[in-house]
Amino acid sequence: MIITFGSINVDFVYEVEDMPQPGQTLLTKSFRTEAGGKGANQALAAARDGAEVVMVGAVGQDGLAEIGLQNLKSATDITRVASIDGPTGNASIHIDAQGRNMIVVAAGANLVASSDSVEEGLLLRANIVLMQMENDVLEVEKLIRRTLVSKAISILNLAPAFPLSEEVLSLCDLIVVNEDEAEALAGWLGCAPSAEALSVRLDTGVLRTLGGDGAEACAFGEHVRIAAMSVDVQDTTAAGDCFVGVLASGLDCGLPLKAAMQRASVAAALTCSRKGSQSSIPERRATDSVEIGATSPAA
Repeated sequence: MIITFGSINVDFVYEVEDMPQPGQTLLTKSFRTEAGGKGANQALAAARDGAEVVMVGAVGQDGLAEIGLQNLKSATDITRVASIDGPTGNASIHIDAQGRNMIVVAAGANLVASSDSVEEGLLLRANIVLMQMENDVLEVEKLIRRTLVSKAISILNLAPAFPLSEEVLSLCDLIVVNEDEAEALAGWLGCAPSAEALSVRLDTGVLRTLGGDGAEACAFGEHVRIAAMSVDVQDTTAAGDCFVGVLASGLDCGLPLKAAMQRASVAAALTCSRKGSQSSIPERRATDSVEIGATSPAA
């Protein structure tokens, strides 16, 4: 079972030919509203991959809350999602003709979410505790420390990149970063941004995603490098979150690190090949249908 303590947002998505520049007004080709948030995206990705997932977070008492929870309701346990007097988290997402994105997030209720909602009995039942950085950093730190007394693997997706103490980072079993986040982390620690260098510096597991170049990890006594699957990129918005969620699902069901990374990479590639945030995250059967090492995803 996976506990995901994380953000729940509503995404306002604008498709544009080029990204807006300062002082510029653009007309969008299309607009849509979708459920999002790193925590919710990763929880949903793990659940769609077959994992039992408990979502822990907070939404506001507003019209956006129902949108933010719409996909989680049927896929995860949301009984520990609080409803607070304030706005639901939301994000403005611009996607250009190349599928690249630019995102601005308003945290809203996510900053009020309490890790105390993860009771001891639940924590002791979990195989994985999955966290990101769109909640109050002190609550994330508390949960990392509490997870030490359980059998669960603690996974921290250091996204967005926000400084945590070296001591707290070293308590995590696995830190997942993309290339930009790895550069930021390496700058704080004074080392190279590779997974191996970061792992040695922190004395813990580190996985670095490399976009079209795949991913690398130095964790659980292994050094792993995998290639990415080539796809026709439509939208990269939820790809990183899908990778992390499916990685957690793979580790939850006992896959070795390399196999979990390969499965996560396939699911992320499928996500890139589709438009949308949570709507682009594949079900287990779609990921199963793609042979590892394939050059393009199944339809």
